[in-house]
Formats: sequence, C-alpha cells, structure tokens
Amino acid sequence: MLLAVYSAPALHSGRLHVVLGGAVLPHPAKADKGGEDAFLFDDKRCLFGVADGVGGSAKNGVDPGAFSREMLERCHQAAACGVADALPDALRLASECPLSGGGGSSTLVLGQLEEGTSTLRLLNLGDSGAMVLRPAMREVSGTDAKQLWPRVVLRTQEQTHGWNWPYQTRARTFDAVGKEVDEVSTAVREGDIVLAASDGVFDNLFEDALQFLVAERLDALRDPDPLAAQAAADALAQNIAEQAKAIGGMRDLKTPFSEAAQEEGRSHKGGKVDDVAVVCGVVRSGARPPLRLGHNFGGAPCVSEERPVVTHSGAFVPPGERTRDAAPAVGERTRDAAPAHGMPLAWLDLPRNRGPERNADARDGTFFVFPLSNVAHEMTRRDAVTRDSLPAWAA
Repeated sequence: MLLAVYSAPALHSGRLHVVLGGAVLPHPAKADKGGEDAFLFDDKRCLFGVADGVGGSAKNGVDPGAFSREMLERCHQAAACGVADALPDALRLASECPLSGGGGSSTLVLGQLEEGTSTLRLLNLGDSGAMVLRPAMREVSGTDAKQLWPRVVLRTQEQTHGWNWPYQTRARTFDAVGKEVDEVSTAVREGDIVLAASDGVFDNLFEDALQFLVAERLDALRDPDPLAAQAAADALAQNIAEQAKAIGGMRDLKTPFSEAAQEEGRSHKGGKVDDVAVVCGVVRSGARPPLRLGHNFGGAPCVSEERPVVTHSGAFVPPGERTRDAAPAVGERTRDAAPAHGMPLAWLDLPRNRGPERNADARDGTFFVFPLSNVAHEMTRRDAVTRDSLPAWAA
C-alpha cells in the first residue's frame, strides 16, 4: 500500500543517499479512519519519520491519528521549506506554532541522512524507534558456510514512564518537544539498512526476527539496479508490517510485549493488536531511482507527484533543477515573482481546505512553491526569510 512518486530522472552521484519505502496497517477497529499511526518518507531529502497517536486521547473526543499526522506533516513542511539547516531545526520550527485541533498526544521518530555527508541523525520520543543494520559475513552454525547477515549497529532506546506508558508530546506542550527527544547520530556506510517503526512493530517482533526479515531482502536491496532496490525497500516495509500485524493477533507465542508485561508482574499472552507503521531504506551511492514522497497525512497512503516548474519564457524546468525566473501558476505562492541567485524551487503538497489560500482547483491537495535555502543567499536564519517562504502555519 503506497506510494508517492517524484517524476525525476535517475541521478548519478558519488554521494550517499537513502532509497526509502514505507507501509502502514491500521488497527482493525480503527481502519475506517486510517488508524492512528503516521508515516513519512521523502527520498529527495533522505528524510523519514513515524508518529504513533496515543489512543488514550480518544477519551477526550480527540482523534489521535489526526494529531500524529498533522505533527509529522508539519515536520516535513518545516524540513522542506529550506529554512532549517538540520533536523533539530526543522523540529523546532514545526513546534513553534500551536497545532490545530482540540488536543492529542503522540510519540515521534524522525531521521535524516544529512546532505553531502555520511551522518544519519535520529530524533526519538517515546516507544516508537529506529534501527541501523549493517550487512556483515557470519558463519552458519554447524557448517563451514558463511552468510551475509544484518547486524545491529544502532537502535534508539524507548522512553517510557512504565509498562505500556510511553513518553509523548501533547498539543499543548508541543513547543517543548525539542527538549524531550533523544538525539543520536551515526556515520552510515553504503549498504546499511535503516528502519523506523511504531511500537506496533517493536512490541510484536523481536530484534532477531527483524534481522531475519531484512536478511531475506539483502540481495535485492544491494542490487545494482536502483529500481530493484526501491522495490525491495517497499517489499521489506510491507513484509515487516504484515508480520507484525499477524503476530499481534496471536496468543500462543512469546513476544517483546508479553515479556515486558511479565517483567512488570502483569499478565499478557502473545502479541499486541495495534496500528503498524514502518519505513525502511537502504543507503546507496551512484544512480538513484525516481524520487518519491510517501505519507498518510490524509488518513490513507497517498500518491503525489513533483510537478515541473514553468518559467516566464514558458519552458519547463525538470523537478530539482534551478531557475531564477520561475513564474508561479494560478493558486501558487512564491517568496517573490522571481527568486534571485538561482534559488531552487520545491513543491510542497499542503493539506486541502486549510487556510484562506486554498486552491479550489487542486484535486489532490493545494500545491505551493517555496524557495529553498541557498548558500549565496542569507536564508539560514528564520528572521532573514519572508513570510511567503514559510508554510502558512509558520508565516
């Protein structure tokens, strides 16, 4: 179930990038509203995230899924508008304005491979989590054979007040989320696998089970053909989600959730039926497949496409290329009529029916154009950016 596609040509570069895929499977009782987990992956920015709306908020008449999706969507918009220099800056910007709606709470995982580097930065709050796995040769027990096995080189640690009581950010305290998250980073290598998931995965699948599922896809993830690697990332995410959901409904086996309950002196057998959200990716270099954006901000996995920019001369500019005289189409906003210094333009898919600037003609959401930051332009500080450079909620 997915996906979003950026219609960009394959790129050739020696720099590292991440080819990502994702899946979300709602709790059976919450399927009609899309569940309460949110997920995001953005190949263009090597950015990914998962947010798990805490079900207890529903007692107050709040849809926890709406909260988790808006929070993750806002983090993506903050990262994409070009004002934030790094992932913590994007989270800070996203949290500076009150969230809409009547409340709610959620866990949060954000990750990004920083542009032009090998540094993967992770932000984590609560009991969702992220892992980095590195393929290495390992002996097969009882034989002389060896196999490629994904060993764990990094895993975020869950933050909990007690059993089944995770740390979470709330609507009224979202502006403090940057002080609450754990921030970890590591240097990744080509071939590393990254995984981010809600507790619907980690409560039902032990670490070695996740390693086995990754191992089954290693050959495809390492395929020289970037499209094959992209398909493998999709398949891995879907397989992990399906396995976690299946075990969640079983009562005759040991799970991480049942073990944790036993350690706390509580009685629980088998898995935990829950929403499941997972994003998987493989670190690669060289040619890239078509860049994609995947999310369920509208309540279900959606498809959006990066559109070409039309210049004053009427020529089409391929997505991702720079132009200094890009003219917006009807219903689009720009920082000014002609961004200076060749600043790149990026399409953002903003939610429908939000704010007075809604484009009534947009069927799949309202599309605006925002200039990204440029070294030659003083765009790194927020006070150097005009209101039209920011998402509506931050302007």
